[in-house]
Amino acid sequence: MTVTPIDQPRRRARLNIPEIKLVSWPGVESLVFWTPLIAHIIKWAVSFGYFVAFQIRYTISYDKKDWHHNVVSLTDFWDRFPVHFSNLFHLGIYGPHRQGEPLWWITMRHDIRDVGIAVVATIIITLLFTKPKYPVEDNPGVRGYLTAIPLAIGAALVPIAAVGVLAWKLPWLTQHGWQVPADWGVWASEVNGWIQAGTWITILMGVLGGLAAKFFVRRIADDIQWFFAERSAGKIRSESNLTLSQGHVIGTPAHRLRVRWLLDNQPELPDRNPWLVRALLVVMFFTLAFAGGGAWLNLVGPAAPH
Repeated sequence: MTVTPIDQPRRRARLNIPEIKLVSWPGVESLVFWTPLIAHIIKWAVSFGYFVAFQIRYTISYDKKDWHHNVVSLTDFWDRFPVHFSNLFHLGIYGPHRQGEPLWWITMRHDIRDVGIAVVATIIITLLFTKPKYPVEDNPGVRGYLTAIPLAIGAALVPIAAVGVLAWKLPWLTQHGWQVPADWGVWASEVNGWIQAGTWITILMGVLGGLAAKFFVRRIADDIQWFFAERSAGKIRSESNLTLSQGHVIGTPAHRLRVRWLLDNQPELPDRNPWLVRALLVVMFFTLAFAGGGAWLNLVGPAAPH
């Protein structure tokens, strides 16, 4: 007579991944190296997306026999958006004959891009120091993603609008601001010029907006980090069968801690929707591809200082 063993349920591994402290080697590495790198990747990716969407005209051939072409472009729509908006709703803000773009919109449309960059970068960077949750317990699914994103955008708009109103109502924010004493020499000239230019206001908007939005995207952000940690851990297991002491994980300290915990504990992992998996991989691919294009655009391309 043989006895068939009954499969015992796997005990849940203790999630002993600590929160990364700012005053620690992982915290210093995250702040000094990964924060500027992530900020530049987001900046380059958004800049290239902005360039592709609003600053390029596309020609599409729709009749090969006669070689007719149709030009598709959002450049005019975006460059003269206030005029188009006024004409569409018959507001008459710029008069019946005014078609040129308003001077204030020339600056504003680029500020919108810069605020978006700061919002996304702030969310990602702050998550480097957030304690992760157990992967199965914090699996939001597709519905969680679709719900969190509009809520996060709405939350980010509140501090962004508040700072914008203050900058509009208090002219010294954009014209004078805080002054560094003139006896500081060249340093004072550079800092005061940057303050008077008002670019710091867009950064402040983005940082505050990112902090407000983080509350609504914490679950999906944690899920995304687990997703890529699972892929890294799976790659180490399948390709080289390395143990933890022999393997080498590349990434932020937060990513390395998650991968090492997965390799050590081999916990139960959530069943992910295949469409969600595809979407995350596509977003990561285009983010890196656009970041490469943005690096070219800002360093040696049309937007580079010459």
